[in-house]
Amino acid sequence: MFSIGFTNEELEYPYDDTSIPAQPGCLILDGSTEDFLANLSLWSKADYESHWKLELGALLGGRRKVALVVSYDNPEASSNMEIWRVYRDGEWAHLQNQLLQYRQLPKNFSVSELSQYIQDRVVVTEEGNKISEWDVSVHDIEAFLSGDGPI
Repeated sequence: MFSIGFTNEELEYPYDDTSIPAQPGCLILDGSTEDFLANLSLWSKADYESHWKLELGALLGGRRKVALVVSYDNPEASSNMEIWRVYRDGEWAHLQNQLLQYRQLPKNFSVSELSQYIQDRVVVTEEGNKISEWDVSVHDIEAFLSGDGPI
């Protein structure tokens, strides 16, 4: 089972600043649910949803890795963005959560081209620790995009 989307919970203001709203959301990754809080200062909910569909469509279309942005803020106001890296391996997709530091990206990076900046899939750190990873079938992603999967 796979889905990504926003919950029906009310907006939050994580920095006690009413000019920076954030919308709770969640990823369903087979048997796990992973929550996120999407910053809405630059992107609307529709922007996130469009981005997710575009990236997942590219993955199904043959791209080997994509990045699902779940919280994006102005690089001048924040040090990082939260993403889920998705790596396709045959009929499986492997997802890894990351706080991507803006300083790791080129100065004039484009969020629409973020997938080209993420690292290739690594499952063990240089120190020998296993990287947390969730596996979902490509079929479940197809079902989600076609509207046959859970919301």
